[in-house]
Parts: sequence; C-alpha cells; structure tokens
Amino acid sequence: MNQTDQNSEVIAAILVGCAGVFMVFGMPFFVGGIISELGFSQSQANLISSAEIAGMSLSSLMGIFWIGRFKWQKIAYFGLGVIIIGNLISSLIADFQTLVIIRFLTGLLGHGVGFALGVAAIGRTKNPDKNFAYSVASQVIMGSITALIVPVTIAKYGIAGMCVPAMLIALLTLLFVSKLTNSAKNNVQESSATTPKGILILPLIGLFIMVIWQMGVGPFFNNLVPFGLSINLKAEEIGTALFLSTGLSIIGPLAASALASKINRSVAISSALILQMIIVISFQGDMDWYGFTIRAILFQTSWNFVGPFLMGMVANVDKTGQYSVLIPASQLGGISIGHVVIASLIQGNNLALVNYFCAGVILISILLYLLSSKKLNKINQ
Repeated sequence: MNQTDQNSEVIAAILVGCAGVFMVFGMPFFVGGIISELGFSQSQANLISSAEIAGMSLSSLMGIFWIGRFKWQKIAYFGLGVIIIGNLISSLIADFQTLVIIRFLTGLLGHGVGFALGVAAIGRTKNPDKNFAYSVASQVIMGSITALIVPVTIAKYGIAGMCVPAMLIALLTLLFVSKLTNSAKNNVQESSATTPKGILILPLIGLFIMVIWQMGVGPFFNNLVPFGLSINLKAEEIGTALFLSTGLSIIGPLAASALASKINRSVAISSALILQMIIVISFQGDMDWYGFTIRAILFQTSWNFVGPFLMGMVANVDKTGQYSVLIPASQLGGISIGHVVIASLIQGNNLALVNYFCAGVILISILLYLLSSKKLNKINQ
C-alpha cells in the first residue's frame, strides 16, 4: 500500500486477512464439531487443528519468497480459491487421516496465504498500529458472529456448518481484491532502500515473543468448547458465552489504539499478560455459565489488547512487508506447537496440566518482553 492509506486498500487488506484467519477464530467450534459430529477424540481433534495451524504458519514463512515478487492481487485470488475448494472438500469427508491432509493443505495454500497477505498489506500502511487495531476489531466482529451462528449450523449440518461460512467469506472478499496494491515488487524495493539495516534483531525479538505467547493463548482458546462441555454446559450456552466474550473483546483493540501513545507500553502489555495468565489458571473446578462467560470475556479482551501492540512493534520498522509477513507464522507457529503439547497432556486425562502449561508459557512471554522492552520500545520512538 502507499503512504496515504487509501480507505479502499485498507478495507481490502482487512477483508483478505479476515478470510484467512476465519478458521483460527472458529477453531474452538471446529474442534468441538469434529468431536461431537464426527466422533473423533479430543486428541485427534487437536491434531487436525494443529495440522491446519501448522500449514498456515508454514504459509507465512513462505511469504518471504512471494511478498516482493508477485502481484498481491494474483496471490489473493489464488489463496481465496484454495479456501473455497479446501473447505468444500472438508465438508464432504469424515476420515481422520484425509481430513488432516486436507486441512493442512487448506491452511498452507489458502487460509495461511490470506492471513499473511492481509497482515503484510496492513503492515505497509502509514499507521500500522491504528490499522492493525481496526483489523483486529473487524476480526472480533467476525468471530462474535461466528460464535453466535456456527454452533447452531454445526449441530444441524455437521462440520459443513463451519466450512461453508469460510467459503462465503472468501467469495465476498473476491469482490474487493482489485483494491489491493498491485505493485508489490516496486513498493518493496523502494521501502527497502529507506528501511534501517541495523535493527533486524528488534523485529525478530518481537516475532519470537509472539511465538511463546501464542503457544499458551491460542490453544487454550481453541479448547474452550471442550472445557465448557466438561463442566456440563450445553453447546448453545457455550456458543452464547463465546459470542458475548468475542463481541465485548472489541474493547481490547480499540483501547490499544486509543491508549498506545498515552501509556507506558511495557506496563500496558505486562499488565494485560499477567491478567491473562491468572484467568487461564482460574479455568478449573466447578463453574457455572456466568463464571465461564466472565472469564472468557476477560481472556479475549486482554488477548486483543496485546495483539495490536506486538504486531505494530514489528511493522513500524518494516515498510517492506518482509518481516510483517512473518507475523502470522510467529502467531500460528506458536499455536501449532501449543496444540501438539496439549494433545499429549490430554492423553493423560489431566486437564489441569493444560491450564498450567498455557499459563506457564504466557509467564515466559512476559519475562522475555520485560528483558527486551528497552530495545523494543525504541521502535516506536
């Protein structure tokens, strides 16, 4: 994108990103649907989820090879096409091994491409912090609607109730692809000439912190549906709780956008992460619907508050998009690793270990951020 931040281009980038990240926001329902509708175990459901997230993460890593070589419009059309085809096939099969393969390929060539392209395009705008906040807010709205509708459609139509909405969002986004910047190669070359060369370590530190952080928050969120079922909440009650928590969590990115230049970033990020860690540990024992919902609201709000800060931290020193395109890889790579660990913990039937693992890696991310905060904050000066 150019430096004037054309509204049409920002909207197109946000929609492409939403189409890409849709399955991540809907993963709790997809995991729950795989268990309830296909009869797979929770461990198998987590492995399917891990396969898709791993594919998306690898897709983001591959983005460094196409971000400055191909027209972004063509990349968007390709990725959206794979999203449509991959989800269509997924809605028609019920074999575990086949589903693992299809979801991996759909994540690699479809959802991952859209997610990476959307992040890279927003990262190249003049005000990435602000536009990332708008992007996260848009994804929150999408996730909230997903939480309200998808549990019902999955109960009625099986996992097609998750796959078909993914296809519809991709079809809608196709109408806006023409608004994406079409001169990626020239723009990247021009931005590379003005980007400082001595600060490579700073975006890499930010990306690494995201990996550790997402190992805890992503897999924990994706297992909220099974957790709700384990405390005897009905599927509709869980869907309502996640609808409310996702919708209200829009406060997180909007607050981040409004407060970014007014508060100490280290205090804001650390406080939100500490709150998140405490909430994760509190998801244990007997709990009614209100307790589940309040915890989910606080968890997702703090998650969406921290995200724009960390993404903007990387994007502010990378107008080429070459490092910003790795943001999804760091996020999704962490989620994928976390899912693999959680799958092994669940096999031991000790669900409390999941809480402590997720809280532990969030704590590690806090310590890493505090140790690096002085260097990281130089990015925004």
